Amino acid sequence: MKSDKVKLPIKGWIGTVYVLLSVILVPWTIYLGATLPRHHLSAHWDVSWTGLDIALVLTILATGILAYTRSKWIIIVSSTVGSLLLVDVWFDVISERRGLLLRESIILAIFIELPLSFTSYYIAYKALESRTK
Repeated sequence: MKSDKVKLPIKGWIGTVYVLLSVILVPWTIYLGATLPRHHLSAHWDVSWTGLDIALVLTILATGILAYTRSKWIIIVSSTVGSLLLVDVWFDVISERRGLLLRESIILAIFIELPLSFTSYYIAYKALESRTK
């Protein structure tokens, strides 16, 4: 019978990083929910972005907790983080027309969101790999 634990070739502090990232995203999500315009060529623009960020907060937090516990569920949750981040990058960059906001979106994508997305996929891959050995 296989164990419910997975071996992760990551440092123990990765769980802490994911938990801290989820905590950092909470005020950002509140800020976005309060400041985004209600209409941006679509109704409920603010709710859409806030909802995506809430999903990111929850899945990043869950990834951090599951990394601590070495749970097999990290495979699904970490993959979800990677996918949500790619969706966030796509809409951040595509929805900005030009100027400072577009540059900020591209910089955040290159230096934060894409690396974290790929790291999340890597964690999921390594956890899955450890389950199949």
